[in-house]
Amino acid sequence: MTSRRHTPPPRRWLLPPRPDGHRFPSNLSASAVQLLLSRGIGDEAALTRFLDPAGVPYPPDSLPGVDAALPRLAAAVRSRETVAVFGDFDVDGITGTAILSDTLQRLGARVIPYLPDPVAEGHGMTPLAVDRLASQGASLIVTVDSGVSNSAEVALANQKGTDVVITDHHVPPPQLPDAVAIVNPRMTGNQYPFPELCGAGIAYKLAAALREYMGQPDDPSLLELAALGTIADLVPLRDENRHIVQQGLAALPFTDRPGLRALLRRSNLANRPIRAEHVSFQIAPRLNASGRMAHPETSLNLLLTSDEREGERLTTQLEQYNARRRDLTTRSFEIAVEQTLASSPLPAIIITYDDAYTPGINGLVAGRLAELFNRPSVALARADADHLVASARSVGDFSLIDAISQCGDLLVKYGGHQAAAGFTVRNEHYAEIAGRLTGIANAQMGLFAPEPTLEVHAEGTLDELLSPAMAELCSRLEPFGKDNPTPRYLSRGVRVTNAGYVGSNGQHLKLRVSSGGRSIDALSWNYAGEWGGYDAADVVFQLAEDNYRGERRTYLRIDDIRPAV
Repeated sequence: MTSRRHTPPPRRWLLPPRPDGHRFPSNLSASAVQLLLSRGIGDEAALTRFLDPAGVPYPPDSLPGVDAALPRLAAAVRSRETVAVFGDFDVDGITGTAILSDTLQRLGARVIPYLPDPVAEGHGMTPLAVDRLASQGASLIVTVDSGVSNSAEVALANQKGTDVVITDHHVPPPQLPDAVAIVNPRMTGNQYPFPELCGAGIAYKLAAALREYMGQPDDPSLLELAALGTIADLVPLRDENRHIVQQGLAALPFTDRPGLRALLRRSNLANRPIRAEHVSFQIAPRLNASGRMAHPETSLNLLLTSDEREGERLTTQLEQYNARRRDLTTRSFEIAVEQTLASSPLPAIIITYDDAYTPGINGLVAGRLAELFNRPSVALARADADHLVASARSVGDFSLIDAISQCGDLLVKYGGHQAAAGFTVRNEHYAEIAGRLTGIANAQMGLFAPEPTLEVHAEGTLDELLSPAMAELCSRLEPFGKDNPTPRYLSRGVRVTNAGYVGSNGQHLKLRVSSGGRSIDALSWNYAGEWGGYDAADVVFQLAEDNYRGERRTYLRIDDIRPAV
């Protein structure tokens, strides 16, 4: 199936704050002031707090639950108990599982890493997993990125004589599991200064606390894994998360882990500085691919192996999974778009199902639909003969978890939050769940979805926006991610001196643009619609890099473009 261009709704540009009346030094350019104001940094003191927050990194033993977890973990290590590390199948869960598995094994415990099957088990502990781990002799289960909502499964483990230590970053429910310890910065009464750690970040802090408790030196290599999980899990890249990512990315090019070295080579990232966007678009998709297409243990084994050949073999497997994932996502998205366009008018919530979909790519399809049509979107795939599994992504203020929870009587299980959620439903309830969700969305939004917007962080000529001073400021502000987004710029009235399509299917628009004495290439990936052929344009873009004939070069990655006003 060949790719088609689908025109998204027009987006309103949210312009950056006015730079007048600021409290920065007068030699700072207007574009630089806008960039800082756009992320809530209003003066030099706020910039200092952002770049170097006081007390970071915070003492790991100040995390709630660590004081109860350490004696039990240390006893397991000293007695060489069998400890199961129960993780999750996304990058956050995989890296957190690798952190604790590696730490406990090096300290002397016998470790069983366990990642649930995404389709058969889903997120969180299951009775089947508890039974399996207890039968393998696990006297202690340590969870990663999960467990705080698994009271029944923890009770089952206790009945079997298996203790449980929970590490999780999700909001605890009113009824807490009867675990030895719950390490979670969101616990009621928590005094930890920063509650936004992801699962891998909490695993890293617990590992550091355990090594210190047992008189062992810190293991800085664990920061590489914590940084990958922190970036992939889209937690705010501020405060301690910023520190974890900065330190981890600085260490990543020099990693001693054979699997990571092989992965960096295949991603064309070896022997070069690695930024957060490299993780988001090149490393994390590969690590996620095994869970989407088969089982996440391939990615976990890649992070844990000490064998060079095994690292290469597992990387090859991930490359194959990722290629299949890309192809399947493209085909499934085309089907979903055709189904959506057949509806007139466009529904308040998009719900799509096809036998070509698989549970591993549902979330990707739903996310692309939400972005293209600016509607909350749900994609369902066959889980087994009797069940469908759904992934959903939202836009605007529409809360998916609120909507889905109103359908709980029809569902086998569900979970998530406002922007992303999922559920499992029996075949015979598919039509009813689709109708009920549509009714909820209609009642809240009607046929008018929230207006799509595009946030701009600074405005100027190309010469101003691409100046060495702006590059130096951006370097200080990195790493970019949630709550510290990659700078998006607006340059008005740029001259378009050349235009054409590139790519295997002519799907990318390539321009040559100039303004303020600066000329540069600009690319719009998978350009929607037809190029208007205008000579001057207003362009919203981000700066990007590629390697052309062995030479690194900067270009503009176009987010939106219009005829110059």
